[in-house]
Amino acid sequence: MAFHAYTSNNKLSIPQRRLNGFTLLEMLVVLAVISLLSLIAIPSFDAWNERNAFKHAATGIASLAKQARMKALINKKNMFLIAQIEHNSCVLVSEEDSCSCATRPSCALTESSFLSLPSRWNTELSTTNNEDKIVAFNKNGTLNFASNTTLTLSSQRFRAKLVINTLGRIKLCSVQSISGIAPC
Repeated sequence: MAFHAYTSNNKLSIPQRRLNGFTLLEMLVVLAVISLLSLIAIPSFDAWNERNAFKHAATGIASLAKQARMKALINKKNMFLIAQIEHNSCVLVSEEDSCSCATRPSCALTESSFLSLPSRWNTELSTTNNEDKIVAFNKNGTLNFASNTTLTLSSQRFRAKLVINTLGRIKLCSVQSISGIAPC
């Protein structure tokens, strides 16, 4: 017969190894691998955070411009999108053209009518002449002057433009590829 008969008296002896846990060497290898993967992932995570903060700031500025236009149309009076560049970079919507970041609690429409730029990645807002910009939407939702207005938002890695044409149309575009923002 080709097979051995298995009986309780005829047991094959199998060496028994006792497993109590991991050895110190195994734990050190696992820690080294985790440390190496973390070092590789951190720069990527930082870029991801910057991209999300930049996208939030860019879409927030576009939303404020749309809010100013809609309030002008609904209330049938002038509304102002104020981009303060020189001091405390911020953007806000107000009924007064003299409103600023410092006076915003008394003159901004609501708390959601204000956006402060993130400073962690040197995010900056600029205009053609690098001065504070007041964009006035009249009761028809168009601009009170005869030329397009461009606000440029930039950080360490990204750059976007917000263009408001004379008809009050608002276009946000990005120089780099950022999901959710059209390319320029």
